[in-house]
Amino acid sequence: MSLVQISGLKKYFDAVHAVDGVDLAIEEGEFLVILGPSGCGKTTLMRMIAGLEKPSAGQISIGGADVTPLPPRKRGVSMVFQSYALYPHMNVFNNIAFPLRAQRREKKFDKRAIREKVENTARLLEIDMLLDRRPRQLSGGQRQRVAIARAMVTQPALLLLDEPLSNLDAKLRANARDELKDFQRSSNITAVFVTHDQIEAMGLGDRIVVMSEGKIQQIGTPQQIYDDPANEFVATFLGSPSMNILAGEGCNFGFRPEHFLPKTLNDNPENARIFHYFVKRVEYLGSDRLVYGYVQGHDSQLTLAKVPSNVRVSLDVESDYEFAVHNSDLKFFDQRSGARIAPQQLAEAL
Repeated sequence: MSLVQISGLKKYFDAVHAVDGVDLAIEEGEFLVILGPSGCGKTTLMRMIAGLEKPSAGQISIGGADVTPLPPRKRGVSMVFQSYALYPHMNVFNNIAFPLRAQRREKKFDKRAIREKVENTARLLEIDMLLDRRPRQLSGGQRQRVAIARAMVTQPALLLLDEPLSNLDAKLRANARDELKDFQRSSNITAVFVTHDQIEAMGLGDRIVVMSEGKIQQIGTPQQIYDDPANEFVATFLGSPSMNILAGEGCNFGFRPEHFLPKTLNDNPENARIFHYFVKRVEYLGSDRLVYGYVQGHDSQLTLAKVPSNVRVSLDVESDYEFAVHNSDLKFFDQRSGARIAPQQLAEAL
């Protein structure tokens, strides 16, 4: 069942089309990630869902009700900002309690009810021992959990998160992703998470919405987005390193570096495409070797291979090898639009 329904949503800033005709259904209880580069419109889209930006056109429904003209406090949503926006002069308890006190007249919360809600929410996020501390006495991960607790304490229908992990270091960010996903599952809340980080998107999302230039490029599970990109933008935006794209006759074709392996490692060569590959450089990255080189006939386009380090095959620089890609791992794209096209139409392109 869809909790949020977005139809024909647009937002223009003078001549800039920040969001340009978005249609999107967000299912109840799912963790939806909106992914895209800076300036693609993802934060503007979230701010319109929250009611912080007024759409130029389109409609937003939450729980079956049209909320497009409603202010943020009437929408039943809460938002966690990138900066956390904690009040430095308040302790953790008062930071979490703040939205409840703001709603006290409207929802008739007494002091006992407020304390109970704050303590229950803090316990759920494992910060109940920090309630007397000020924000300056907390680590980055603890501040992030306080910000989420403040958003959750009002029991919103929808939780919006605008790059809340971007201020954390790499190790703490990985732990915070696990905690955030576990919390979302245990509370069964519907969450929308905005990020430009593909690792966060792949690790957190039940579904991913990939955006570029104000438009949705593809919606799907992490595996669908990665394995079956809808166009060249999605293919090259997801993946580290990204998909290799080479120009063919009348179309472009691409393959993931991990699918581009020495021919001797191919277990089904009759169903593979063989390329002559000149190795220029090899990087050893622990579990993998990144190989940089050129496919014959495409000498101006650097092509990457990702070979597991535990695979015992010699790869010397300034040397020629035969590399192979399974036919099923080759993706084909229209050269003008970048849209994905059927491979059987373009066998001659290779």
